[in-house]
Amino acid sequence: MSAPDPAKIERFRETLREEWTAEQTVAAWRKWQGPLSAFTRGATAAVLEAAQLRPGMWVLDLASGVGDPALSIAEAVGPSGHVVATDLGPGMIGLAEEMAKSKGLRNMEFRVADVEALPFPDASFDVVSCRFGVMFFPEQVKAFRECRRVLKPGGRVSFVVWGKREQPFLGATIGVLMKYVEAPTPDPDAPHAFMLGERGLLESRLKAAGFADVREEVRTVTARWEGTPEDYWQQFTEVAAPFRPLIAKLTPETRAKAEAEIFAGLRKLSDGKVITMPLEIVIGTGVKT
Repeated sequence: MSAPDPAKIERFRETLREEWTAEQTVAAWRKWQGPLSAFTRGATAAVLEAAQLRPGMWVLDLASGVGDPALSIAEAVGPSGHVVATDLGPGMIGLAEEMAKSKGLRNMEFRVADVEALPFPDASFDVVSCRFGVMFFPEQVKAFRECRRVLKPGGRVSFVVWGKREQPFLGATIGVLMKYVEAPTPDPDAPHAFMLGERGLLESRLKAAGFADVREEVRTVTARWEGTPEDYWQQFTEVAAPFRPLIAKLTPETRAKAEAEIFAGLRKLSDGKVITMPLEIVIGTGVKT
C-alpha cells in the first residue's frame, strides 16, 4: 500500500467510523452476537493462545466489538488482572459491558478509543490484543507504534486478521453476489478485510513499528454455524458492513437469483443442521524490548 495523502487517510477514517458505528451495524451485531461468537471461536482461541495470558495481566483489547475476545481474556487473566475493551463508538461495546455484568466479570472497563491516539499512559499494559480489526486501521504502522507505546517492556501484541480473500465463507456469499452486481473499483490505498492476508505484510508492519521477535503464522480454523443457509445469509447481509452497499444494488429479480445460488452453495457445506467451513487466519505477534 502506497503512502496516501492526509485527506485520503481522513476519508478512510470517516468511512470506517460510518460503517462500524452506524445504528444498523450495532443492531445487527447485537442481534447475531451469540451465533457469530460460536462461528469465530477458533479465531478467538488463537488470540488468547498467542497472547500468552497469565493471571494478573493487564490487557488492552482493540476493536472489541460486542465482546470477542475481550470477555474471554478477562476470564483468563482472572480477578487479579484487568482488561480494557475499546471500540470506535459506544454502541458495540455497550453490549460487551452488559455481557460482562451478566457473567459477573468485575475486572473489565469499556472505553471509546482511537487506536492511532490511545488515551492511555506509556507502559500501561502487558498485552495488546485485537481480533479482526487491525486490517481496517487506516495507518497501521502508526497504530502499531501506539500499541508499542502503551505496552510495558517485555509486553506483547497478539493480533488475528483474515487470511486470503479466496475462502469458502466469502466465495459462497460475495463471490456469488459479484456475478449479479458491478462493484466499484477499489482504491488501492484503502484498508480492507483481507489486505493482511498477503504473506509477510503483517510481520513487516509490526517490525516497522519497532517490535522485536515478530512472528506471523497462517492457520486454518474450523467454523461452525448452527442454523440454515438462509439464516447464515441473513446475518451476513446485516453484519458485514463493508458489503452492504453491494447487496443494496441488487434488484428484486437479481437478488432472488443470487440468493438461490448462495443457498445452494451453502447447502453443500451443511449437514442439514450445521454449516461447517474452514477459515484461514493470520496470527501476528511481537514483543516490546
